Amino acid sequence: MRYIRIIAMPPGEAPERIRAAWIGIVLPLAETKGPQPGIWITQGVLGKDRGLLARVKRLLGILSVEQPSVAYAVEVLSAIESLRLHSPTAAVWWERHTPHLLVPGRRFCFSTVCCEEVSTRA
Repeated sequence: MRYIRIIAMPPGEAPERIRAAWIGIVLPLAETKGPQPGIWITQGVLGKDRGLLARVKRLLGILSVEQPSVAYAVEVLSAIESLRLHSPTAAVWWERHTPHLLVPGRRFCFSTVCCEEVSTRA
């Protein structure tokens, strides 16, 4: 199994203190069809692209510009459990604000600029 360590605050929609809580955590990489890191089209975790305004824009043919990013994919449930050991408060934030992500098969993508590969979980 391959692992990454979060070495810098990941970009994203979560509050800065919640994103900073990831620093230092070692996470197992998800099983993917392609190589890791990979090129992923990502969505914000807070669902801003799924709201009413986003739906109206899609109906009108106004599409948001998505930028691919080079990132490592990890399973959300595993990542949250690892986070809980490091920062229970941050884990609770994810549970309260992103319940739509807390299902088997969902993945977080961590940009390569905030990670390093490590050989073991320890």
